[in-house]
Amino acid sequence: MRWFPLVVLAASTTLIGACKTSNLAEIPAVQKIGQAAGLQAGDAEQIAAVLEDVSRGMQNRQVFKVLAHVSRGYHDAEGRDYEGIQAYLDDVFRKYREIRITRVTPRIVVDADRARAIETFGTVAEPQDPVREPPINVQGQVAVDLVKMQGQWEIIEWGRIL
Repeated sequence: MRWFPLVVLAASTTLIGACKTSNLAEIPAVQKIGQAAGLQAGDAEQIAAVLEDVSRGMQNRQVFKVLAHVSRGYHDAEGRDYEGIQAYLDDVFRKYREIRITRVTPRIVVDADRARAIETFGTVAEPQDPVREPPINVQGQVAVDLVKMQGQWEIIEWGRIL
């Protein structure tokens, strides 16, 4: 059984190299191998997985998929709390039929149980009613602050576009 950790490491490395993503949380086989070996993804990888899941939730217009990663203590510069961000997302998803987001790998800095991710993105959205709402075409960066609560990373603030 002394070879088991080497097999796990080799299998993980092979699977990681074969995939185009560096997000271990998205590779079920690697996740299961890591769990079997007692390994866990690092904080930066967990945060990257949260941000990717939020992006997918936005593109699929699934408010609760996005909110699953938002802290009940959320607040932002626009004065929104958790309920406010929920209302904002409901409004956006009602007004826009298709949301496309492109992202680059975020820059993540972790300091104990707090973290900041700088997301570089582009967002295009087509309105349900072009007479009432303009199309969205935004590119930029945004700071996302997170806190680790009970072993899970949660978003506590989306900053303004930098």
